[in-house]
Amino acid sequence: MVPDFALRIQSMIRSVREVILPALPTDQMLAIDQANILVGYLRIMAEQHDRVFEYLLVELSEYAELVRALTDGAQGCESIDGAVATARSALAKAEPVLRTSIPRQAELAALVKSLKVSVDELQHAVRRDGTAAIRQASTKRVMEQAERQIMRERVWFRASGFELDAGGLPSIDQVLGAGAAPRAAEES
Repeated sequence: MVPDFALRIQSMIRSVREVILPALPTDQMLAIDQANILVGYLRIMAEQHDRVFEYLLVELSEYAELVRALTDGAQGCESIDGAVATARSALAKAEPVLRTSIPRQAELAALVKSLKVSVDELQHAVRRDGTAAIRQASTKRVMEQAERQIMRERVWFRASGFELDAGGLPSIDQVLGAGAAPRAAEES
């Protein structure tokens, strides 16, 4: 199950348009107006949900440039010097992010998909031509990954209210947190 927000948002729009709005009495104009406003916001979310990170990166770049320009040559009294020092500290924290090449969400999704296709192809080849030991090791690794994926998906969809043991699941931070990336780096 891919956490595809666009598909979910389109489903919500369709539900409001095809089920909720027709069920509202025609004399309930406030409710009808609010439902239509909701559809409008959902359309905005469908269009922009995967662009928020990119939006913030543009703002980060522009405000970093503004801070550079404002702090260049700014000096004088204690309050200006203090503000410049604080601004330069914030800029120093932003600089590493500004130097990093960060892919767009669609690019990341395409990379993940290509790796998943590669796993399928490798599994077919190993089943067809691999030794028993290689097949067993390969299957074990794929099953371990499947367990992590299933847990991540259960946590991801916990808020839907369909999880029977929601309290027993780790948090989103735990399944997406810093522990996931180092594990992948250590295994390579």
